[in-house]
Amino acid sequence: MPNGLKFTLPKQNSSVALKYAETHNPSPTIAEQIALGRVFETTLVITCVDFRLNPDQFLQTKPEGRVGPALQEIMLFDVFLGLKRVIVIHHTDCGGSQFKDADIREAHKSRLPDHSEIDHMVFGAFEEVEQSVRDDLHLLKTSPYVPKRISDQSLGFVYDIKTGLLTPVE
Repeated sequence: MPNGLKFTLPKQNSSVALKYAETHNPSPTIAEQIALGRVFETTLVITCVDFRLNPDQFLQTKPEGRVGPALQEIMLFDVFLGLKRVIVIHHTDCGGSQFKDADIREAHKSRLPDHSEIDHMVFGAFEEVEQSVRDDLHLLKTSPYVPKRISDQSLGFVYDIKTGLLTPVE
């Protein structure tokens, strides 16, 4: 962590926390919610980390908004939070459509020639956004790690960065 950030980030946080201390409503702990009999019914939304999207409205952000890197979280949320569905949202003009996995692999292999595992790495590149959503929905449906009750309830959308509209993808 850069030294300046190490000190300024906590300072900024404390000034914000003090500003909102009177109106802050603390969230109940997981133990408190379980004691109250709350049943977790969780929807996991996976979208891109692109700065043009508002990540505050989503639970998970992954490069290119791809499902593959989120499989472990899906498994965790299934057991721990009662995951019910996954919603996949990719967006127009995504960086994932601007590169090829092979180019990323070659760049890393030139720097790390003794690491053959790079040959098998997938970085999430795609050519067509609707198809990338279909591919991720297919991964959800065919992965042995995702129960059918979750994959059957999962949905996919394309977010248009120009209009702000979500379009369902079948």
